[in-house]
Amino acid sequence: MDGLVALGRRLSVTLRHKSSKNNFLVPGEAEDDSRHYQVAGHSSHKRNVASQSWDKRSRAWSNSHSINRRPSLNSVTALHGFYAPTASVPAPIPGHGLEPPILPNDKFAGSAARAAAAAENERMEMVKLEMAKLEMGKLERELLPKASDVRLDSESGIGIDLRDRSDASDLELDLLRIDPVSYLPSEIMAQVLSYLDPASLMQAELVSHTWNGQANSPPCLETPTKKRQQLGLGKAVPHQDWKRMFLVRRALDQRWKQGKAAAIYLHGHKDSVYCAQFDENKIITGSRDRTIRVWDAHYPWSCLKIIGPPPGDVSGSGPVNNPAQQATGKSPFVTICPPSTPSAGIVTPMEHPADYHSASILCLRFDEEIMVTGSSDYTCIVWDIKDDYRPIRQLVGHRAGVLDVCFDDRYIVSCSKDSTICVWDRKTGDLLKQLIGHHGPVNAVQLRGDLVVSASGDGIAKLWNVTTGACVKEFPSKDRGLACVEFSEDGRTILTGGNDRTIYQFDANTGELVKELRGHTGLIRSLHLDSMNKRIVSGSYDMSVKVFDTESGQLSVDLPGWTTSWMLNVQSDYRRIVATSQDSRAVIMDFGYGLDGIDLLEE
Repeated sequence: MDGLVALGRRLSVTLRHKSSKNNFLVPGEAEDDSRHYQVAGHSSHKRNVASQSWDKRSRAWSNSHSINRRPSLNSVTALHGFYAPTASVPAPIPGHGLEPPILPNDKFAGSAARAAAAAENERMEMVKLEMAKLEMGKLERELLPKASDVRLDSESGIGIDLRDRSDASDLELDLLRIDPVSYLPSEIMAQVLSYLDPASLMQAELVSHTWNGQANSPPCLETPTKKRQQLGLGKAVPHQDWKRMFLVRRALDQRWKQGKAAAIYLHGHKDSVYCAQFDENKIITGSRDRTIRVWDAHYPWSCLKIIGPPPGDVSGSGPVNNPAQQATGKSPFVTICPPSTPSAGIVTPMEHPADYHSASILCLRFDEEIMVTGSSDYTCIVWDIKDDYRPIRQLVGHRAGVLDVCFDDRYIVSCSKDSTICVWDRKTGDLLKQLIGHHGPVNAVQLRGDLVVSASGDGIAKLWNVTTGACVKEFPSKDRGLACVEFSEDGRTILTGGNDRTIYQFDANTGELVKELRGHTGLIRSLHLDSMNKRIVSGSYDMSVKVFDTESGQLSVDLPGWTTSWMLNVQSDYRRIVATSQDSRAVIMDFGYGLDGIDLLEE
């Protein structure tokens, strides 16, 4: 009978307990030992001494496991959904008589303690965050998005600002609404817009009337004259019609792709024209007839000056023509032959032998101040361009003909058939150093800073340090001698060409062969690297001029048969190629001839 009574008591307590609410503290009430885990029905039953004893112990157990570990109000509210059980946590049930109580065996036991610990940890993190915010400046606190307002796109990791912009400060809104064209000086905004390409500038015009006006007046960029000429940027004047310039440049590029150019032949030399250089205003050529001629680079392309012996002393074997060997290919769309008679007022040629070369002019280079020429008479002459090409000094040191020259603001470098390279002081003309190491004629040199690259008939190109005189690297061809070399302005690329009809491209830093450019059927006599326009121009004994793309190495323009003999020298810029030949002529391959507005691109 006693056993049945005890069983009924247990069932009653269990059923009533299941219907009870969660036994967390009511929000806002003080913690009180007497109000925790109250089990309905306990006050209406009479107990004997033993059961009362177990009841007190069970309450003590319940209090010791819950009262001192209850979470705070905010923590419970924040974490209730994560840690709070969905049913009441049962208290120990007293046993009957001397029987022990039934202890709770619930999977949620201790969840309140875990919730309290987690809430405390979160509270500490929030305190640290608030302290960090207090250390930031007021403006920074206003503009910095809260951690809860910024989410990360799981795909790209881009922060997405979810703040309500209506709460932004007036200062922040003012910053967002500033129009740079209205706020910044026109000179600064013009400089900013100068970094946009023409297509982007056209888009900028559509923003507003002020943007349209600003975009129509790009600045005059402080680009060096040499680079302006190479790129065809036009004169550095304000209010350039850049839209028209853009359209003209696009039409010019299309002509390059099509190989469409006019042929303008410069007649006047009596023998092979070995060398040439030009800028926007003039073309200077040197010949086997011992003269140097200065030509107008524009219509009517007349000869402006002859430097050399008197006319009676000028002799030559005449043009060398090989019509049987002349290649056939794309012809010029127009051919122009200006009069060969020098223009009126031309300066009389030199009358003193010491003032000019006594043999063939094999090479020349000029800048804004001086011109340096090399000759078969073993010497170089430095000329003062600003003083009407007055000879300044003669450089004597080679034991054979001077095949090529180059210079910068410190050095003049010459190479010779005697297998040596001489380094001269530009200002004094003193011989500073001789670079010895080649085993054949040194046919070409290029100077970049303290580095000189040379190409020789021994089939090897060498990279030298001017300061130490040491050979740094070697770049061999695969077969036979080298006739020409190019050294990129950034000092990273070396091009060589020669007898094996192949253009080799090397990495100057590693010495590695990067690629081989093929297409010629004869010795490659001259190279020109136009890095800014991404073109490599070559002239060959196959009587052709070819243009290769610097990035792909592919042949883009083929101009064969525009002369009647070997091509000896080629130079190019954004608009034209000037080539010289053994047939005593120089030819201007002008891709901009007759193009409306082409003068806008001229420096």
